[in-house]
Amino acid sequence: MLTNKLFLITGLRFLLFYFFTIYALFYVSDYNTKAVMIVLSAMYITFSLIAHFYSWRLKKINYYFDYVFIFPLAFLSGEPVAVFSLLVPALYTFPKSLTPSLISVVSICLLLWFNLGFKGLLFLPLVLALSISPSSVDLLRSLQKERKYFTKLKSAYRSIQRDLLSLKKEKKEKEKLMEILKLLDKGTPEEYLTEIKEMYNLKAIKVLELNDNSIEEVLTDYNKMALSVPVKLEHGRALVVFYVSHPAELIDESLKKELIQCARLLSLYISGFETGLRKEQIKIAV
Repeated sequence: MLTNKLFLITGLRFLLFYFFTIYALFYVSDYNTKAVMIVLSAMYITFSLIAHFYSWRLKKINYYFDYVFIFPLAFLSGEPVAVFSLLVPALYTFPKSLTPSLISVVSICLLLWFNLGFKGLLFLPLVLALSISPSSVDLLRSLQKERKYFTKLKSAYRSIQRDLLSLKKEKKEKEKLMEILKLLDKGTPEEYLTEIKEMYNLKAIKVLELNDNSIEEVLTDYNKMALSVPVKLEHGRALVVFYVSHPAELIDESLKKELIQCARLLSLYISGFETGLRKEQIKIAV
């Protein structure tokens, strides 16, 4: 970034050198003035090259020596337009330092007044406008940076919101699980299922014995408003059927997840069923 800036500054100084040299050679009639302008231009480009290769030694002087050469060059040229070349050094440091800009404006006003008299003061608003105009670029860059900052901030806020919702959901699930685990203190499976029925406002709960592997996955029956959960016991398998109050409840994934947990915890009460009974006989109903 610093190297690019140095090349840009050196490029601008070379253009000024080129302008004053060409102007002196072809448009200045007085030989003494022409010679002085060419010598000053040569010294200017020499100092510019030194400033380019040894910028760390010159430091702040690097931004001010331009006026030592440009001011007399603009004055000797006698060209009113040439005075605006004094605005170029102000571009190096604007808006970090306003001193070069102030020097440029004052120098231009003096030369305009000297060349055009009081009429030259009419150009003061134009001079001020040209000296301030570079700030528009910095303002645009600042707005772009702020926009990117707010975009990142907005994205981070959304991410935090998602994480917060996820934590709230996880906290709610853990609290519900703790409530379910507290129900395990009940003495019988009937009491446990009755508490589950009241907690979730269910119509009924039935526990059936499964003698085969006909049902392996959780089944949802919207017509009967039932959720059937197969449970593996220590001896055999059972099917726990929850009858909800409304079919829409079967769409609630969190509710289904909690009912599945309740069904599987039933294995802590029941280790198995008596053999020899008919297939899928209802063992418990609440």
